[in-house]
Amino acid sequence: MTGVSGGKTPAGPKSKKRGRNPRDTDDPVKNFERWKKKYNKKKDRVKQEKRRNKKPDWQIEREMISKLVKQYQEINPSEAVKFSDFPLSKTTLKGLWEAQYRLPTEIQKQTIGLALQGKDVLGAAKTGSGKTLAFLIPVLECLFRQQWTADDGLGALIISPTRELAYQTFEVLRKVGKNHEFSAGLIIGGKDLKSETERIHRTNIIICTPGRLLQHMDQTMSFHASNLHILVLDEADRILDMGFADTVNAIVENLPKTRQTLLFSAHETKSVKDLARLSLKDPEYVWVHEKAKFSTPATLEQNYVVCELHQKINMLFSFMKSHLNRKVIVFFSSCKEVGV
Repeated sequence: MTGVSGGKTPAGPKSKKRGRNPRDTDDPVKNFERWKKKYNKKKDRVKQEKRRNKKPDWQIEREMISKLVKQYQEINPSEAVKFSDFPLSKTTLKGLWEAQYRLPTEIQKQTIGLALQGKDVLGAAKTGSGKTLAFLIPVLECLFRQQWTADDGLGALIISPTRELAYQTFEVLRKVGKNHEFSAGLIIGGKDLKSETERIHRTNIIICTPGRLLQHMDQTMSFHASNLHILVLDEADRILDMGFADTVNAIVENLPKTRQTLLFSAHETKSVKDLARLSLKDPEYVWVHEKAKFSTPATLEQNYVVCELHQKINMLFSFMKSHLNRKVIVFFSSCKEVGV
C-alpha cells in the first residue's frame, strides 16, 4: 500500500526579482534623461558653491591695493629700469603703455617712490626732463588707493604758471589716466567761467593757473577743497617770477594741512625755498642736475630766424607749411594776436 504523507510539498527554486542597478543612472547610454537630470543637479550645486566662495569685486580690488602699498617701502630707484618695476596699478601701467611711455627718466625714478610713500617732495630738474609724469603718476595712484569717485569731489590740485603749460599737462593726464574713472578739469583764464563753475564741484583732478583758481575760491560757492589729498606746484620758480607769490600763498592757506605736496622747479632760488617752507612738511629733496651748467637739456636743439618785422607772419607760415608732417606749437605774446 502506498502511503501519502501529510507534509508540505518542497518548493522549487525561487526566482529573484531583477531590481534597477544604481549605476544605470550614471550611464547616459542606458538612461539619458535620468543621467541628464542628475548631471544638471550636480552642476547647479557646484555653481552655487563657487558663488558662495567667490569674493566680490570690491574686496578683490582692496586686496590688490593693500598688496601694492606693502611694496612701497621696498622701492629702490636704482633698480627701476621700466615703469612696471614700480608697484603701480594695472590701470596706470596700461595707460603708460598705450601712451608709449616705457622707461622712466631720472627725475621720475627718484620722485615716484617717495611720492607713493606719501612724502612731500621738493624736486629740481631741467626743463624737458619728465617732471610731468613724475607727479601725474603719484596723483593717479593716490586717488586709486582711495577709490576716489566723482562724489568725493576734489582730490588732487595741480597748479601751473601758464595756460599753455596747464593745457600740456592736461593732455598728458588724458593719455595716461584714460583707463581710470576719475574726472579731470582744466581751470584757466580765457575759458568760460560759468561752464567751469557748473562742473568744478564734481571734478577729481584740477589743473589750473593760480589767478583763475583763486577767483573760483573767492566766487564759486560750490568749490571746496576740504577733501584734497595731494597738491602739485609745477615750475614753482616760474610761478613766483610771474608775480603769483601772494596768490599762491593765499591758495595754500585755504587748503587742508594734512595734504601731500609735490613742488617742482627748474632752479633752486630763495623764493622757491621760501615757498617750500610754507607749503611742504619735512620734504625729501630730489636734485637730478646738480652738476649741470644750464637748466636746459643738452639734447634740446634750438634754432632761430632773423627777419624784418613785417615778414614774421609770412616766415612762420612758410615754416609750418614745410613741416606739415611734424607737431608744431606756436606761442604768441597775447590772445589778441592769436585771434588775428
